[in-house]
Amino acid sequence: MKTQAAIAHASDKPFVIEEVELNDPGEGEVRVKIAACGICRSDLSALDGKETVEFPVVLGHEAAGIIEAIGAGVTTLKEGDDVILSWTPECGICSGCMRGEVHLCSGINMTTGSQGPLSLGGIPLDRFMGLGAFSEHVVVPQSMAVRVVSTLPVEHACLIGCGVTTGFGAAVNTAAVRWGETVAVLGCGGVGLAAIQGARIAGASRIFAIDPIEQRRIVAGQVGATVTLSPVDVVPLVRAMTVAGVDCAIECVGSIATMQDAFNMIRDGGRAIVVGLPAYTDLLDIPAIMLLREKKLSGSIYGSCSPHRDFAKIAALGESGKLNFARLVDKTRPFAEINEGFAEMRAGSFTRVVLKF
Repeated sequence: MKTQAAIAHASDKPFVIEEVELNDPGEGEVRVKIAACGICRSDLSALDGKETVEFPVVLGHEAAGIIEAIGAGVTTLKEGDDVILSWTPECGICSGCMRGEVHLCSGINMTTGSQGPLSLGGIPLDRFMGLGAFSEHVVVPQSMAVRVVSTLPVEHACLIGCGVTTGFGAAVNTAAVRWGETVAVLGCGGVGLAAIQGARIAGASRIFAIDPIEQRRIVAGQVGATVTLSPVDVVPLVRAMTVAGVDCAIECVGSIATMQDAFNMIRDGGRAIVVGLPAYTDLLDIPAIMLLREKKLSGSIYGSCSPHRDFAKIAALGESGKLNFARLVDKTRPFAEINEGFAEMRAGSFTRVVLKF
């Protein structure tokens, strides 16, 4: 079938919305009509070379839509189902999946190597994270479309596909924040704001939100942060305001400096969780002797989540009002205004711009 997709032909060129050819769903595949897709900072990172993609490429991975057609052998979905896209294939046979850690599936890849159902004039198109959701329609394996019955508006539901799950899960799953603990969140973009809410829902007693942008600090206070701080000289300040450091620090920037700050502001026996995306060449330098104080440093991908288990739970928290989605979306734009949306996200002041189809 023919559909419309926003194609990035090069990292330094604007997106061009063009008519593309999309194959029918094959064995175990479904076709999804996209309703909304967030512009995630990972999409910006892909354009900037922090993630491997092949041009021309269709970016976009934080999406929600409706099942429009199913291929042979599809057993978990039917036409008309509301779904949120997931970027873990959940292959079921790799070591990660066999351990039940589907967020570590070996099939996760930022590039499809220009293989798959999408092409332009006979030229195969790469699809970011195996999804390529800046398109009116996508064809994906049934495991990457998660049925979620929810009353959330689509511009909120789509965020569960990446940003909300990544931040919320980092606090609840990876860090396993416990009742009464102190938590610092470094970086208050969409992922950081979700991490703050995860820490609040988990019962953290004090939540320190750290960001250089005042407006982000204001929003952080509105969604659960008890203290908001600028990152300037923040480590000694946080340590002075706690008993020798916070129990847990969650880094949501992707900067080596903020990763070091996160590690340095945790107490002995505390946990530092890295969520932000660094460059492949970045090296983290920490005093090895501090590991003997039982300080823990670990990463978090996709909030250590299981999409088929966690997406519906996160949606329910949104429906109940416990998880505030409205403060995570600064603006919605029609799909045709994708370049304007990217410009706003790149400017750095917006948490999230969502494209509606």
